[in-house]
Amino acid sequence: MIKNFKAEIISNKEINQGIFNLIFKAPELAAATVPGQFLEIMCGTDGAGNGPFLRRPFGVYNTDIKKGTAEILFKVLGQGTKNLSARKAGEILDIVGPLGNGFKIVEANHPVIAGGGMGVAPLLLLVKVLRDKKQKPIIFLGAKNKDELAAVEKFEKYGKVILTTDDGSAGEKCFLNIPLEKYLEENKNSVIYCCGPHAMLKCLAELGKKYKVPVQVSLEEKMACGLGVCRGCPVEVKNKDEKYKMVCKDGPVFPAEDVVW
Repeated sequence: MIKNFKAEIISNKEINQGIFNLIFKAPELAAATVPGQFLEIMCGTDGAGNGPFLRRPFGVYNTDIKKGTAEILFKVLGQGTKNLSARKAGEILDIVGPLGNGFKIVEANHPVIAGGGMGVAPLLLLVKVLRDKKQKPIIFLGAKNKDELAAVEKFEKYGKVILTTDDGSAGEKCFLNIPLEKYLEENKNSVIYCCGPHAMLKCLAELGKKYKVPVQVSLEEKMACGLGVCRGCPVEVKNKDEKYKMVCKDGPVFPAEDVVW
């Protein structure tokens, strides 16, 4: 159930240059969130309306039901995230969520997780849920360079991790679709869950079609309301009755075959 609530910050740490892991108290959210859902957070300097007018969307990175906490992972890109990066433990966040439709867990012998850049953010919780369901995911993480690879050690707790970077500073020097395709060639009954740049998702959608593997994509779009009211985050879909769907309300996770790439 979507709620507007206040949440106390537990910690806000820079884990890589310009990349922050923010943990806050939110028992109801922790219990209710489905992997792939997101939050809209007020990004003033004190959590109130003294910053950007619009809230900023953040995928739910992790939850801990026992501790009653939730986490986001974000990169400083503009004034909103700059303000958020400066928030301290004990301060209060103004949050709306959980929002959107998350990943649908399917039975598969070889679940594949693919995260590009900050697209890793909504995938850690998914990996945890897959392990809870006794599935053993293989995880492909790609970025421009080693400094852009976020939270690799956390993913390594839940499955084998394959790293790729554009410059070869960590893992294989290539795009992540290359080792991922090799994996699909050797492993049948797979499913791909992915989030990252549009070009990466399009490529993985094509791989899914080639190898007859279902692909679920979490789309990243600029959002305003997060509720589908403003109609500001449309994605074209293969539906003769409804040409566009809203990433915030109908997604952010879609079957790859439904998207017009």
